Amino acid sequence: MKRRALVAAALAAPFAARAASWPERPVRIVVPFPPGGTVDIIGRLTAQWLHEATGGNFVVENRSGAGGNIGAQAVARAQPDGYTLLLGSPGTQAINTHLYPNPGYDGIADFAPIILMTQVPNLLAAHPSLGVKTAAELIALAKARRIAYGETSIGGSTHLSAELFRLQAGIEADHVTYRGSSPMMADLLPGRLAYGVDNLPSILPHIRSGALVAIGVTSPQRWPGAPEIPALGETLPGYEVTAWFGLLGPRGTPAEVVERANAVLNAKLAEAGPRERLLTLGGTPAGGTPQDYLALILAEHRKWGDVIRQAAIKLE
Repeated sequence: MKRRALVAAALAAPFAARAASWPERPVRIVVPFPPGGTVDIIGRLTAQWLHEATGGNFVVENRSGAGGNIGAQAVARAQPDGYTLLLGSPGTQAINTHLYPNPGYDGIADFAPIILMTQVPNLLAAHPSLGVKTAAELIALAKARRIAYGETSIGGSTHLSAELFRLQAGIEADHVTYRGSSPMMADLLPGRLAYGVDNLPSILPHIRSGALVAIGVTSPQRWPGAPEIPALGETLPGYEVTAWFGLLGPRGTPAEVVERANAVLNAKLAEAGPRERLLTLGGTPAGGTPQDYLALILAEHRKWGDVIRQAAIKLE
């Protein structure tokens, strides 16, 4: 028994040494959407917290396009050495494979999940010029006249949030898709769109400033940070969409890198400062094991595949 313990310790020593030495050079965290949106915010916080915990250099690279496929594909094809990572979302990991004939990667098979960082609701907001304040009023208006709506990520959770709202409300409206939050806001804020859906952290400042009117959050319950905003499910029973964001590496990323990144980020997410930062943004701190994150991706893949087929949602 003693000899076995010594052998095990000897084998574990190089593993621990490699884990402790990562990162030895800059790590690229690919955010597959433009700057300014929720994915970008969470990506930069993740890079900051990894730097604080390890002393390493973590650089965020925005590679947007094709609903996140361009950035996700770049990471899937990268060298699996722990120096190229992805800030993934429901779109890149669970939805796009059901919408795109050839996204260029497999959101499950081509990645090594590291940690789920946060879960956030989306928010549907209308321009004040419409004169509506509730989901019921917006639905009535959309049935009375044709209006246009936008979302920030074709194939992503904001897209499905908008489509599910339209389908469950029984309305017809003109759909405009954008490559990120900032481009959509450029049309929503001046009133060129009637309403739009975005991740709550990105759109909430415009609600608080009075530039937009909050119609409802997509989570099953009201968000505790703004309990005055109803859940859309209060008007449309059964309506529910939640966005989430997590860190992944390419398939084959060394186990010691996955475990070290997971450990330091779990520790960060347990601290009061990072938790408060995410809660202020509208997110719920997550964490957990790589296996927990994989289980979520698999469940979301099944869920959205069923929804997309049943609703016959297609890319325009």
